[in-house]
Amino acid sequence: MKLFKFQQEGLGIDLGTSNSIISDENGKIIINEPSVVAIDINNYDIVAVGTEAKSMIGKTPDNIVAISPIENGVIADFESTVSMLSYFIKKARPNFSVFQPEVCVSVSASLTDVERRSVEDLALNAGARSVKLVEENIASLKGLGVDVDEPTGHIILNIGAGTIEASVISLGGIVTSYCIKSGGEDIDQEIKQILKKKFGVNIGISTAEAIKFKIATLNSDRENNTMIVGGTDVISTMPKSVEIRAKDITPAIVPIADMCIEALRKVLEKTPPDIANDIIAEGIYIVGGVSLVDYIHEYITNVLGIKVLKVDSPMDCTGIGIGKFLKKGDK
Repeated sequence: MKLFKFQQEGLGIDLGTSNSIISDENGKIIINEPSVVAIDINNYDIVAVGTEAKSMIGKTPDNIVAISPIENGVIADFESTVSMLSYFIKKARPNFSVFQPEVCVSVSASLTDVERRSVEDLALNAGARSVKLVEENIASLKGLGVDVDEPTGHIILNIGAGTIEASVISLGGIVTSYCIKSGGEDIDQEIKQILKKKFGVNIGISTAEAIKFKIATLNSDRENNTMIVGGTDVISTMPKSVEIRAKDITPAIVPIADMCIEALRKVLEKTPPDIANDIIAEGIYIVGGVSLVDYIHEYITNVLGIKVLKVDSPMDCTGIGIGKFLKKGDK
């Protein structure tokens, strides 16, 4: 009996541009690691995956490159993504080669049929027995504890590393959705450029990400918060540290915040009146890494005039929710 139960255990998979999460049918997270693969370009062997691979970024010898095989929510390198997912599945289910798991995978509502088939092929090649696709914003709401199948309208904005996607959801389906191929990684790249041009210092992408979460803000009252940043001098290439203020990197944050507002407006314009009434009463759910940027909730509220909800586990809710679709009776 135990053997049969083990054989039936599936996995929920959230393959994100920045992080990949694998959960069980109760939403318990088993794997949460960066979507990064380190490759030896001399023979194209996989050197490291996940956390270990990310720690190599900016520190590898010439023959090893650390890449993100998923870009803007889409598989950019199929073989590397298969290797990465296979590694994560083996780590989550050590005996998967004997008992291949059924999997649910979260996908953007904007994916084409060809891109959806690519995700299915990816999971099958990585060792899945069967594959079920679920729109990630529906999975996110389920991970937040929202009953997505009820006849009530909800609006959710997912601001990930590579995409900004707003969706209106009711009765377990997408009423309308809008996706922009930008996100947190664009902020990181812009922060790098600002420090290079304004302060004459080159920094790594990990440092740029740390700046984003530590002092980036859309609140003018906190624009003088400071941080010491280390890198290399643009001219001499010697180690160099500078003190930056929050307002120095505001130009990297505002465009993404405005794209979030654009995405929300696009879906609100197509939302039926009765669902719009539900949304006004409930508010806007915001998830994804960029939702952690200081004052972004208030910024959106001030522009749209609709309350924005601060949620628990905004970076993990999709991964938590996708596993719950494995339970029998869930759509």
